[in-house]
Amino acid sequence: MSKIKVLQQVLNPSGSGGVSAEYRALQNSSLVEQYIFEPMILMDCHNGISLKDIMFYYKKIQSFYPDIIHVRGAGPDGLNAVIAAKLSKKGKILVTVHGMYSDLVYINPLKRWISKNIIERLTFRMADGISCVCNAADKRHIFDRYRKKMLPFVYNRIPDYNMHDKQMIKMSMRQQLHISSDTIVGVYVGRVTKEKGLEYLKATLRKMDANWPVNFVMLIIGEGQYLEEFRRCCNDLKHKENVKCLGNQTDIYRFLFASDFFVLPSLHENHSISLLEATAAKLPIITTNVGGNAEIVKENGILIEPRNAEELLVALETMICNEKRMKYQERLQISRTEEFENKNVDKALHLVYQELMKRE
Repeated sequence: MSKIKVLQQVLNPSGSGGVSAEYRALQNSSLVEQYIFEPMILMDCHNGISLKDIMFYYKKIQSFYPDIIHVRGAGPDGLNAVIAAKLSKKGKILVTVHGMYSDLVYINPLKRWISKNIIERLTFRMADGISCVCNAADKRHIFDRYRKKMLPFVYNRIPDYNMHDKQMIKMSMRQQLHISSDTIVGVYVGRVTKEKGLEYLKATLRKMDANWPVNFVMLIIGEGQYLEEFRRCCNDLKHKENVKCLGNQTDIYRFLFASDFFVLPSLHENHSISLLEATAAKLPIITTNVGGNAEIVKENGILIEPRNAEELLVALETMICNEKRMKYQERLQISRTEEFENKNVDKALHLVYQELMKRE
C-alpha cells in the first residue's frame, strides 16, 4: 500500500511557534510509516492576498502532487495557500486553525472585520476539512456554518523534558541570572504584546510595588511591540531590579526549570504551546480562563478571568506563598498529560487525515 502524500504549509521550520514545532515533530513521528510529509516553506510571505505567494504555493503543489494539502492557519498566508490548492485541483485541502487574526483585540477594527468576514470565510469555504487544536476552539459559533466540514480537533504536543537534570539546571541558571536559591521566581514566556495580557501584568506589578514580597522575582522571556513600554513601566518601580526582561532566548526549558511558577494572562488563546511547556517543566500555572487554557490547566494551577489585575494579584500572592504553591506542586506530580503526548496526537491526526480522504 502506497503512502499518503501530505504537503505541509510551514512558514519557518526552525521557528518556536506551534506550527513549526508540529512540523518538526511529524518528521520523527510514527506517522511517517503511512505518510510522506513534505514542507511548503515560504519564508518571506507578503502582506494580504498576494499573487506572488499564490503562484509559489501553486508551483509547489503541482510539483509534489499531494493527496492532502495541509494549511496551518486562517490568516492571509493561509488563504493564499488555499487559493493555490483550489486552483491546482490536486489533493484534499485541510485547514488547521491555530489562531485567527479576527480574535486580536488591539488591531484596527476594519482589519478585524476584513479578517472575520472575508479572509476567514473564504478560507473555510474553500477547505475540504477544518480542524482545530482544542475542544474549546472546535465549539466556537464561528464554525457553526461549517459543521459539515469540521473534523476532530488535534491537540498541540507537550514537550518531553529530561527532568533528571532539573535541579542542576535550576542552580546553574539562577547563578547566571544572579538570583538566590531561596528567591521565588515567576516566569512569563511568549510574545510581549498587549494581546497576551501583559498590560494587566504590568498593572499588577505596580500594585505589588508598595508591598513587594520578600525575595520575589518576575522573569519576562520574549520580544514584541509592547516590550519597550513594559520595560519603561518596570523601570519606574521601586523594585525594578526584581523584574527582569530578558528578550528572546533559546532553550526555554532552562528558564522554566529556574522558575517556581508560570504566568500567562492572555486575553485570548487556542491551545497554548507555552502552557504545555510550563506543564512539561512541572510548574504551577496562573493563566486566564480563555480558549483551551482550561484543557491544560486543571489541578496544576489557577484560572482567572482575563483583564482582571485584581484577580491576577491574588493569584500571584498565592503562588509566592511557599505553602500554598506547594499544594499545586504536589498535584502536578499526579496530573495526567497523555492526551497531549506524541502517541495520542499522532493517533488524532491520523484519524483526521483518514476522515478527510473519505470525503467526496
